Amino acid sequence: MNKHIAKFSEISQKSSRLIVGLMSGTSLDGLDIALCECSQNSVKVKEFKTIEYDTKLRARISDIQSKEMVSLREVTVLNTELAHLYAKWVFEALTEWGVSKDEIDLIASHGQTIYHHPTDEQTSTLQIVDGDHIAHKTGVITISDFRQKHTAAGGQGAPLAALMDERLFRHKSKHRVLLNLGGIANFTWLPSRESGGEIVTSDTGPANTLINEAMQKYFGKPFDEGGQIAASGLVHSELLKYLLLEPYFRKSFPKTTGQEDFNLTLVENLMEGYQINLKPNELVATLTGVTIKSITRAFDTIMGNQKYELYVSGGGLHNSILMKGLIENLQQAEFMRMEELGFHPDAKEAVLMAFLANSLVIGDRFTVNGEVVGLGKISLP
Repeated sequence: MNKHIAKFSEISQKSSRLIVGLMSGTSLDGLDIALCECSQNSVKVKEFKTIEYDTKLRARISDIQSKEMVSLREVTVLNTELAHLYAKWVFEALTEWGVSKDEIDLIASHGQTIYHHPTDEQTSTLQIVDGDHIAHKTGVITISDFRQKHTAAGGQGAPLAALMDERLFRHKSKHRVLLNLGGIANFTWLPSRESGGEIVTSDTGPANTLINEAMQKYFGKPFDEGGQIAASGLVHSELLKYLLLEPYFRKSFPKTTGQEDFNLTLVENLMEGYQINLKPNELVATLTGVTIKSITRAFDTIMGNQKYELYVSGGGLHNSILMKGLIENLQQAEFMRMEELGFHPDAKEAVLMAFLANSLVIGDRFTVNGEVVGLGKISLP
């Protein structure tokens, strides 16, 4: 037997596994690295850090992300280059944490989404960062490409968080919502087990992606730190109204989206068409308002007047204006700290990758569109 296949079999029989989860979202903040101890019914986060993309790398990825016309050469090069960079960063993180490579059972890598095309007939999605390169450079079995089986089975490939949220966080008597504010906002509605209610997981629309694009173009910064720029401007009610009339917001739940639907070009075209002139801080304030209002509308539709605990994760958690708006508008929610569930709030999606890799290894499968499947592809060193 191939020694790596034998190693994989050995790992699958362990009571728990030490897995490095890797996540980079559409907001292009950088790479989240979570060191997780995973068993069948639990995930313990032992270490976590984020390594930010530098300005040049962020720009290169942005040039090929969610665009109709891109350089095929650059897509190919970044697919390999990012994998080598991820491997380097994993080693640096392990050294910082005092963990030997030999202690690691698996690496779980989401990759970098460069295009997401959801349709009712057959969703297509593409994540670069090759798992074979990560496995070869690190010498660690790598699980990647989690979204492909989901779409192959008729799912939309996003959001995947409900697979973990239901298993680990659904409460016997309390209703819960887990909201992630990355580039795109997504949530999992977990009605209490005793209620028998149906779980709903869906994107709501943009979280940070429009804000970040505006910040990069008009302020030369990757994001609105603390919501300071939004706090200095007023929301333009007309532009807010026109953005909320976009076709995505009229689709029924569950649904998924990306920068293909929500980008600064869309916003600027609306401003030009309706002859709206805004100062840059007013634009950022308005785009922050879009995030607040679209999440509020989604929650009103799904949860109605039911009271629930709300756990927020992702970069948007650090935007005080965004969070203030959600607290003011979501009157039925009791805002809780993600740490109470055992996670650093910025780590959730990297932890999700570790959870999915662990599930694949132990043969734990999920129902997608009526079909029972495992998610992820295996790359041997």
